[in-house]
Amino acid sequence: MHASLSPPDLSTVAGLALAAVLWCLLALPAPARAEAGQAAEPPKRELAILAFHRPPYYTFDQGVAGGFLIDAVRRVLDAAHIPYHITEMPPKRIMALFEQDATAHACSPGWYRTREREQFVRFSAPIYRNQPPAAVLRTDVAHRVGGARGLTGLLATGLRMVLRDGFSYGPALDEALARSRAPVYRSTSDNAALLEMLASGRYDITLMEQEEATELLRRSPRLLQALQLVPLTGQDALPGQPQTRHLMCGGGVDEATMRHIDDTIAAVLGDMPGDTPGAAPATP
Repeated sequence: MHASLSPPDLSTVAGLALAAVLWCLLALPAPARAEAGQAAEPPKRELAILAFHRPPYYTFDQGVAGGFLIDAVRRVLDAAHIPYHITEMPPKRIMALFEQDATAHACSPGWYRTREREQFVRFSAPIYRNQPPAAVLRTDVAHRVGGARGLTGLLATGLRMVLRDGFSYGPALDEALARSRAPVYRSTSDNAALLEMLASGRYDITLMEQEEATELLRRSPRLLQALQLVPLTGQDALPGQPQTRHLMCGGGVDEATMRHIDDTIAAVLGDMPGDTPGAAPATP
C-alpha cells in the first residue's frame, strides 16, 4: 500500500509566508525599515512660486531669486515642509495663469487682496504690511504741487500722471483714481522705467510704494537728483491703515494647504515684516 499525501493546510502556508515577510522586515536595520516605509508615500507635489524683478520685494540676479518678500516666503514654506521652486514670470502672465487655469498649483507673493481677484484665487494671511504710499514727481515741477499731499489734490494740479498698467494701488487709491476725471496714462513698463520717463520729461508724476521708490532712487544718484518723493497723506492714503500684501494662490492649492500656510505664517513671521509698534491693523 502507498501512503496518500494530503495537500498542505492553506492557512498554515499563509501563516508561514507572513512570518517570513515579517522576519525579513525585522532583520533590516532601523534606517532601512524607515526608508522602506517612506518609499511607499507618494512625493509631495512642488508648489510653483511665481515672481518678477521688482526690488526690493523680489529680485532675480543671474537666475538667483532674492528680495525680502521672497525670503519671507522661503522661511514660511521651509517651516511648513512644503516643497517649492521659484520661477520668474511677468505680472500679467501670472494674473492670466490664475484667471485661465482653475487648477494652477502655484502662488505669487506680495499681492493686494481685492474683491475682483478673490473671484479666482485664494489669499493667504498677510506676509507684509506696507509703508504709506508715495508720489514721485520731477523736482522741477514740485512747485506746482504746493501743499497738496493727497491724491485728489495732486490730480487737480494738472500734472501728467503715469501708472503701471494692470496694477492695483490698494482699494483707497484705486477708488480715488476711478473717481478722478484727470487724465492718467498707463504703461506696461516696470516702475524703474516709469522713473526714467519722469526724469526725461515725458511725464510729471507717478505713484509707488515708499519701499520701492526709496530703493530705486538710492540706486541712481541721477534719478535721486531729478526726482522727489512725496509721501501721501489724507483720506486717500488711509493713514494708520497701510495695505497688506499676501500670497496669491491658484485653485490647485487646496484649502487644507492654505490653512497650513496661514498657521505657519503666524508662527514663523510673528510680527509681520513692515509692522511698527502701535500701528493699526490693516483692512484687507
